[in-house]
Amino acid sequence: MGKISSDFYNRFYRIDAMEQPFSADELLRMASVDTQEEYAGWLNGDSGEDYIPGDMLLALLRDRAFFAELLRMRDTGEYVVLSGVTLGITTEHIEKMGLTPEDTAENIARFFEVEDHVIPVLRSAMAGSRDEVSGLCIFANGWLGVETERTVDPGWAAEENGDNEGMEEEYEPSTSYIFSNSGELVATPDLHYDIDSWMDFVDLFSTIHEEAFAAEDEFDAAEKDDFSNQFIVFSEEVEEAVQDGRPVVVIESAGTFGGMIYPGIAEFAFRMRNTIRENGATPAFAAIIRGQIHLGLTDEEIRYLETKRGSVLKATARDIPILLAMKADAVLTISAAVQVASMVGLFVACGSGIGGVQIGAEKTWDISNDLTSLTNNSVMVICSGTKPLLDLNLTMEYLETAGVPVIGYKTDRMPEYMVRGSGYHLTYRMNTPHELAEIMKIKAKMGIDGGVLVVNPVPKEFELDSGKTKDAVKAALHDASKIGVRGKAAASYMMGRIKEYLGSDSVESQKAFLINNAMLASKVALEIRK
Repeated sequence: MGKISSDFYNRFYRIDAMEQPFSADELLRMASVDTQEEYAGWLNGDSGEDYIPGDMLLALLRDRAFFAELLRMRDTGEYVVLSGVTLGITTEHIEKMGLTPEDTAENIARFFEVEDHVIPVLRSAMAGSRDEVSGLCIFANGWLGVETERTVDPGWAAEENGDNEGMEEEYEPSTSYIFSNSGELVATPDLHYDIDSWMDFVDLFSTIHEEAFAAEDEFDAAEKDDFSNQFIVFSEEVEEAVQDGRPVVVIESAGTFGGMIYPGIAEFAFRMRNTIRENGATPAFAAIIRGQIHLGLTDEEIRYLETKRGSVLKATARDIPILLAMKADAVLTISAAVQVASMVGLFVACGSGIGGVQIGAEKTWDISNDLTSLTNNSVMVICSGTKPLLDLNLTMEYLETAGVPVIGYKTDRMPEYMVRGSGYHLTYRMNTPHELAEIMKIKAKMGIDGGVLVVNPVPKEFELDSGKTKDAVKAALHDASKIGVRGKAAASYMMGRIKEYLGSDSVESQKAFLINNAMLASKVALEIRK
């Protein structure tokens, strides 16, 4: 009980001149990308079947994008008749609906009180057809689904072949009937609602979904709280902002504590926090201290990490569980900061520049985890483009293949850290925080997962000469190759060498774009919460 058979057929009808049912392909295209991928074999008629299996139906009914499309159709005056299967709540939904097993038993028992009424109604509905009852499904809310098969007369084939021998009667799946727990025949293939009844149906459907999603969200929140208490320490400021639903910006700590900025790390970190506060959001530096993720650093924690400069680990997303197990300290790269933001339901992070496909990666396969984290987490990252050690063309190809959009903020060209624009032309440009926030809002409503990269050029007065920067990168690459520095150590070594080649101007440039990115991230986070 409580499972819909894979051949419990569902008929969706659009009320128009033809009254043709939706195909599985049409229904799936109303759903989210995840659901489409799960049932990809049913797209474009690839399955070769003309029915919709019960497990797909349940997936559609749990799909927010699909349900939103149904509501849109209703709001535009178009309406749909759905077979009663869509109204059934299987035992899979008991907990989400707040139903206990006792509630379910009572609902089902109540149905059997009207059993004597249901049977003649069903017989009447099936009168004159070749349908035969082939299965029953009782839902947790006490409704009954009746599955039928239709007898297929093989005589026509025998006549064509001139052979009546060896032909057996065949069956094909027909349709389903639904009875409410009051014994009312709710839906058949031929029972079409008038618009008032349809609106009543949508109201019921809405209530089912709202209650189910509310219960699910409450359960998820409880799980998240338990997870947070175990692994994540929130600063008081960040915890209050999260609880109150105020905008929070997650800050990559590696760019501040593990980059070029030295001396004066703590003072600059305080400045970063104040910039975010002044622009209407709450700052949340993300780091690992003594084996716990800290989201929002106190003054003491900032000064503690400053003392660790040069020895503290730089953690990517893959390193987080290992470092927690080791009770270690670490500053977080963009990939790790994005992972943490996603864990706690925050949507905006800022940093210096993303890692990507390193120069020479066709031999070394050195590709930053930043790209993977952006692909897998629904977080908007605001930074100043790519770090100077990357193969820009390959990095952009990777992002395109992974489905991560790259948006230039008030620029048409991809910035490269301390240089405002490379030769790489961007597909998209936006000029206001409101536009950027709308991207995340629309993605959330449509159920589209994955991150967004916003590239924000260094302020013009702090831009470094492109030629000198390229020369410094070439020299740093040569130095690293000469002494055999490889792996994660190579990037830190080369960034240190670049600072030496470019002098103090490189430090001021990095400070300027970090502040600039924090400012923009605050404004976007504020717009998302409006």
